[in-house]
Amino acid sequence: MENNGPIHTPIKNTLADGLAVPKVGYNAFVTALPLIDKMVVVKEEWIALAILRLVEEEKCVVEGAGASGLAAILAGHLPELKGKKVVILLCGGNIDTTVFGRCLERGLAAEGRLVKFNVEVSDRPGGIHELCEILSDLGVSIKDIMHERAWLKDIYTVEVKVICETRDWAHSTELKEELKRHYTKVQFSEEPLAIHEQMINQGKK
Repeated sequence: MENNGPIHTPIKNTLADGLAVPKVGYNAFVTALPLIDKMVVVKEEWIALAILRLVEEEKCVVEGAGASGLAAILAGHLPELKGKKVVILLCGGNIDTTVFGRCLERGLAAEGRLVKFNVEVSDRPGGIHELCEILSDLGVSIKDIMHERAWLKDIYTVEVKVICETRDWAHSTELKEELKRHYTKVQFSEEPLAIHEQMINQGKK
């Protein structure tokens, strides 16, 4: 739009592959231009979260391109629509089953409901069992767990890598606090933090 005509754009991998065209057709550009007031760019995490929201709340399977409109609103890129009744076009459900599963997992991670962390526990018998008991007592579901000894300086500890599911962000926060009370070396993947802070600022926690 700033170029006043179609322009070539490098294509990268994206969940919204239906929108990823190297160059808009001239006829399409001329037809759409009078109907477009604003264009925004949304991050992949917001698209994944939009796909997850549509499945959970609307029971609707939508591809990444079709969910981008909701993603823009969730990301807060359209504040002028706040308080208004808005129609979002869910234009497309052509999504591969494998990609769909990945989108849901990425949406869960972005929302803080899928948590990944590394923790060093005692390598004595029962060390990993104690960790699993803590997770079980909190009501956390383990999706994947593995341990590593070879690259640790301390031969009496083992690093455990865990991917687990929680109910919501508050439950994930409770998990973090509990693990930090029990272990001195715990590292969480903080990728969802920026999205969560933005949702709080928008009153959408």
